[in-house]
Amino acid sequence: MKLNIKEMAKKAGVSVATISRAINAQTRGKVAPDTLEKVDALIKKHGYTPNLSAKHLRQSSTRTIGVIFPYFRGIFHHSYYVEVLAGISDYLLGTDYQFKMLLLKEDKEQWDQYDFKRGERVDGLIITHWPRFFSHKSVLEQINIPSVIISDLRKDVKNFFVGGDQVSGGRQAAEHLYGLGHRRMAVLTGPAISMDSRLRLRGFEHYLGMKGLSLDPQWIVGADFLEDAAYNRVEKVLKDRKRPTAIFCLNDQMAFGTLRKLSDLKIACPEEISVVGYDDDPRGLLSVPALTTVRVPLYELAQEGTRRLINHLKSPSAEKPLHGHVVFPVQLVQRKSTACQ
Repeated sequence: MKLNIKEMAKKAGVSVATISRAINAQTRGKVAPDTLEKVDALIKKHGYTPNLSAKHLRQSSTRTIGVIFPYFRGIFHHSYYVEVLAGISDYLLGTDYQFKMLLLKEDKEQWDQYDFKRGERVDGLIITHWPRFFSHKSVLEQINIPSVIISDLRKDVKNFFVGGDQVSGGRQAAEHLYGLGHRRMAVLTGPAISMDSRLRLRGFEHYLGMKGLSLDPQWIVGADFLEDAAYNRVEKVLKDRKRPTAIFCLNDQMAFGTLRKLSDLKIACPEEISVVGYDDDPRGLLSVPALTTVRVPLYELAQEGTRRLINHLKSPSAEKPLHGHVVFPVQLVQRKSTACQ
């Protein structure tokens, strides 16, 4: 029969505080050896598991942060989320904090009003793709818990953001394709709510504008950052009588869908149409042809966001709002899916 901590103390003839010190690796050295031997024997005979939930309820801090990801089928087949999660978890290894993954479905009314601090027993949040869960930027400003938002940066929102330089990434893609001689270009975009998608497109269009070019509105096609959506929707521009010579996909998943469609239609890449992706998914090295893309240091920016959050939580001013933003440089990586026109 399992014993609770009071029963353990009674059988060992010691105080509850002594039992607590004996079962804590950091304080065992403060307990007399004969007492430790007695406590360990009782645990072996009767079994004892500390009630961590009760412990956290007694503390003002749970030493836990929540990590919010969108909840959809196959999420961890996407290297984007794997890299972000790896950066967070690896940083926390060197701290006394742990993380709790929160896979949230898109339900704006529910999450706008939700109290994450009390409901999930977390001290802070790391949020990805915030527009999926919150109906307006004002929700982020009023959230009652220290938060770091990864990507979808809004400089007009009073919160803390960390992400890649999306405008620069779009500009680099445009500069690369223009330098190869391409003048007829199409773009596959992400969801309308995605600030990252809008900023990448803004950088791309701005560079073309400086060169006296503009995108045909019919060649800007929404594909929601999804591979299958890109596969189905890119055909719209491929069937145009005077089709584009290059396609910029605002993430690699859409680029993979585009490459599959080109292959199925027997359209040679890059000889007939060049393709550029975004994010530098490892699959890009294995795709045929290997994918030219814009590299975003997702692991590093996730680590930086986690560092900022933990430092804030440990500071005397942790009750004050966490504001600001950090923007990481991004870099175009040329492989085999782009060529001179």
